[in-house]
Amino acid sequence: MAVIGKIRKRVGLLIAFIGVSLLLFILGDVLSTNTGLLSGQTDVIGEIGGNEVHYQEFEKRVERLTENYKINTQSDNIDQNTQDMLREQAWGMYVNENTLGEEYKKIGISVSSAELYDMCTGPNPHAQVRQAFTDPNTQMFDPTAVVKFLKDLPNRDESVQRQWRQFEDAIMEERISSKYKEMIKAGLYVTKAEAKAAMEESQRTASIRFVRLDYNTIPDSAAVVEEKDLKAYHSANQHKYTQTETIRKIDYVTFDVSPSAEDHMEVINWINEKVKEFEQAEDHASFVNQYSDAPFDSNYYKRESFPAPLDTLFGNVPVGTMVGPYTESSYMKISKLTGIKNLPDSVRARHILIKIQNNDTTAARNKADSLKNAIRRGSKFSDLATKFSEDPGSAVKGGDLDWFQQGMMVKEFNDACFEGKKGDMPIVVTQFGVHLIEVLDKGAPSRTIQVATVMRNIEPSQRTYDAAYNKANQFAATNNTALLFDSAVVKQGLNKRIADNIRETDKNIPGLESPRELIRWVYSAKVGDVSKAFTIGEKFVIAKLTDIREKGNLPLDAVREQVMAEARKIKKADMLVEKIKNAGASDLDALAQKLSVNVMDAENISFQNPYVPGIGGEAKVVGAIFGSKEGQMSAPIRGDLGVTVFSVKSFTAPAQNQDIMPQIKQLTEQRTSRSEYEVFNALKEKVGITDNRGKFY
Repeated sequence: MAVIGKIRKRVGLLIAFIGVSLLLFILGDVLSTNTGLLSGQTDVIGEIGGNEVHYQEFEKRVERLTENYKINTQSDNIDQNTQDMLREQAWGMYVNENTLGEEYKKIGISVSSAELYDMCTGPNPHAQVRQAFTDPNTQMFDPTAVVKFLKDLPNRDESVQRQWRQFEDAIMEERISSKYKEMIKAGLYVTKAEAKAAMEESQRTASIRFVRLDYNTIPDSAAVVEEKDLKAYHSANQHKYTQTETIRKIDYVTFDVSPSAEDHMEVINWINEKVKEFEQAEDHASFVNQYSDAPFDSNYYKRESFPAPLDTLFGNVPVGTMVGPYTESSYMKISKLTGIKNLPDSVRARHILIKIQNNDTTAARNKADSLKNAIRRGSKFSDLATKFSEDPGSAVKGGDLDWFQQGMMVKEFNDACFEGKKGDMPIVVTQFGVHLIEVLDKGAPSRTIQVATVMRNIEPSQRTYDAAYNKANQFAATNNTALLFDSAVVKQGLNKRIADNIRETDKNIPGLESPRELIRWVYSAKVGDVSKAFTIGEKFVIAKLTDIREKGNLPLDAVREQVMAEARKIKKADMLVEKIKNAGASDLDALAQKLSVNVMDAENISFQNPYVPGIGGEAKVVGAIFGSKEGQMSAPIRGDLGVTVFSVKSFTAPAQNQDIMPQIKQLTEQRTSRSEYEVFNALKEKVGITDNRGKFY
């Protein structure tokens, strides 16, 4: 089972990285009560290329990914962030299958049985197969071990067979994907003419003289913009004001649940009552575990590692010295010096871990004893660790854990190492199993102390929580329109916050902890709606929906400020161009004199870099420069920052008959590096994707 154990651990990783898994198992017909199904909504999570993804099938895939994740991480529980990540991964798999997957079918890319067999047993096996079937003693890949495993596979447990089939599916899909990517890259070509043009563009430079009038020389009030100007600009520049997904905006207020003065006083009174009891207590561990918010820490540490005021007050003082009450962060604390020892600051050790199977600690301990006896008879600890230790991280290093400090290991392991002598080989039992330890070296001993601390968090009482809850709900109930909401915010002096660019699938709003319920409300509300009071972290939140920007072309009102800025820029450009024309100058010096400005010089201007020294980023000006002739004064060029008139002093031409092969290589690499991203995006745009996950999670 050791080999399949390695494969089992890698299946989750492999699938996570390549985002594919063609073999998924039906895990049950269970619906979560937090979905739209039970509220009469559709069960369609999304649609990709006309293919609907239904909630039940999506959840089954998520459950399968969750199972893989637990196997890979050896964990039974996953947090919300991990759950969100697995759902995102599941969605990505559906997108891949209905975009790239369809392309694979059309082209006819596949992996034959012979090719799959070669990937597992051939001279160049898949990296995961090589790692799983490498002999730990010789560090050589053993193809005969793979063959033996495959022949024996039908006799193994169904779960083992399932894991291997899934592993095969994943590496096959990876190989198919690799073939497709290589086909795309092989189809990219850079012509000699393209390379030559790119080389000339990068090497050709220009030097100019110029006169410039900035837009900021005209006050906004002087550039009058009418509604028709806004409409005209908006209509002519729709491409600038489009978005690929819907976003929404809210105003919101919070009612924080924070400890009241009474809450503080209750904790202070409680901690003061415990001082005398703690001083007289003899069983410090029991006392701390009974009364403190944090359990007793039996480890010994250097005095300097403790926070203030303990780092100074526990200097040269006897056991039993008390400090406190004192405040640290949101806690009231009392601490007692309970022990003093001279211990090394760090220890180097190695170990062999024997896991406990079927709760049989005796069997694991007996195996550890046998290994210890073998070492005493001359066997090398490192060899036995590599062969028998069930801690893979240290086994590959002969069991070596390197140097570690006090408290870094679990208590039983820690105490055996720090209190033992160099060369000792104790056997200890921890939550991980039975350890055969060898203490390799110890740092210089120094004074360390053990401190027992009773702490109580100053947190809101139920009374305080209820007061904040009632206040928030009262606000939401009496200010349930946009007008009332805004008025109450002003009257009550509340801090109104803004959250913009909220997407339906967003998981975060800055400053709010886990606001998914609020975001789901945002996408069910109409502009002007006011929410109920949501409990978010340690606060209650009431929101007002202020804006909806649907995907596609944005209406003028949604981008009025941006359009106004651009339309005003056009007005200012018209005014400056007119001013330049009215000057009636035939050369730059005369123009500068009439406009009361200076003629400026700019050198080494490159077509590939639209930057002009003394002006800034001005693509239109740079383009006009390289379309001009030397010595010719240009017409006024309307740029992003102002209006420019220039004259080219000289062009520096690139050298002739250069080797263009390096340029071809560079351009090819640039195109191939973008090919996967560009192809995937093109396929997604082609098939069309509707994502409804925000309505379910």
